[in-house]
Amino acid sequence: MKGHDKLLFADEPLASLVRDAFEGFAAGRFQTQAEIKRFFEAHPDFPRSKHGEVKHQRVTDILNQPLYAGYLCSETYGLNWLKGQHELLITLENFDKAQKRQKSAAVAAARKNIGEDFALRGFVTCGECNVPLRSSWSKGKNKLYPYYLCQTKGCASYGKSIPRDKVEGAFSEVIKTLEASPTMLALAKTMFHAAWNGRSEQIKDAKASVKRQITEAEKQIDSLLARIINATNDSVIGAYEKKIARLEKSKVRLQDSLTHHAPKLGRLEEMLEQSLQFLANPWKLWDSGNITLRRILLRLAFVDRFAYHRIEGARTPEIAIPFKALRVF
Repeated sequence: MKGHDKLLFADEPLASLVRDAFEGFAAGRFQTQAEIKRFFEAHPDFPRSKHGEVKHQRVTDILNQPLYAGYLCSETYGLNWLKGQHELLITLENFDKAQKRQKSAAVAAARKNIGEDFALRGFVTCGECNVPLRSSWSKGKNKLYPYYLCQTKGCASYGKSIPRDKVEGAFSEVIKTLEASPTMLALAKTMFHAAWNGRSEQIKDAKASVKRQITEAEKQIDSLLARIINATNDSVIGAYEKKIARLEKSKVRLQDSLTHHAPKLGRLEEMLEQSLQFLANPWKLWDSGNITLRRILLRLAFVDRFAYHRIEGARTPEIAIPFKALRVF
């Protein structure tokens, strides 16, 4: 383990930053590694290169480090998912999610002020061609003016600009319609309790199944070890060792699921309070102007992007299930 990894692993506030990066990437709050890079650079305590920046490779190295999930892996020393004695920063589940997202998400180049000046960048689409609108500052006689515009060739709105305030003002009106009444919030609380209890019962059944799978994996490992003892062919022994490594890795994940998947006692009310605050008034998150909170709102409150027609105005967006369910009731 490199010296700077030891520092990140042990010290605060750096350890919390690494944990937030993993959890945010696993949950989709950070869509790309470039967003994680900007997140790290926004905190002055995070180590930088001699040029004062956080390298993309640094982010990649962190996301691929199993030490943060509590395990030691080293081809040099023959360590394969060995359980460490140190305190873990993240769950193995979030580590795995980060690995999968790395394979599917592009490592986009970091751009200054991306989304800071245009809250709906990447989210608002052209009402005619349904392609995301670009955003830019246009130079006027005495100052710069912010615009969204369509750059899809062949579209009737190609090259036509729409003032930023007009688009984002229309979206603000949509956000205001999401506010839930006290009666709806009381109903939501009842629904959360019912869902929590149902999930708890499902987890009991899942834990029994996981324990059976662990027992089966241990039997297969013991069987393969016995075969290695009697084997004389190096290639056969190598094949057995690879299979054991896969089984050990599978066993580690199964054991981790037993530890981390069950809801923790006392967390319901804490989680419920946060959820109800979000449902009660999402406008507060949007009106805060905080770009991180705004992006969270976009991903949680809407199923699809927001379409805006340069002449007809805003299209009605499809909202997420929690708001949709409350509207139905």
